Amino acid sequence: MNKPSSLIWMVFILLIILPTPAGKFIIDLAGGIFLIITIIPLVLGGVGWFTWKRIQSKVQTCEACGSTFLNSQMICPICGTPITKNADILENIPASAATIDIKSEELDL
Repeated sequence: MNKPSSLIWMVFILLIILPTPAGKFIIDLAGGIFLIITIIPLVLGGVGWFTWKRIQSKVQTCEACGSTFLNSQMICPICGTPITKNADILENIPASAATIDIKSEELDL
């Protein structure tokens, strides 16, 4: 394998060190490539996290068999148990049964 000559390396280093338009272009290009390499994985990770959280909010677990499925179904696809929604159960409870009375007590230490 032929090694590149040292003259090519010297010219490349001088282009970077000297304040010429070509040196500035190489530095800007390297900075842009570095930003792209670091920002794209962060953006993809954030989009993936938001997508996963959105999917998790739409997933429901069967109380009978423990399988998970999208909450658009009314019957469990694995065991056939009818699914009761928690919101339906809470709508029928009177507010007085859902409130908690708090009484203060003084403690002697």
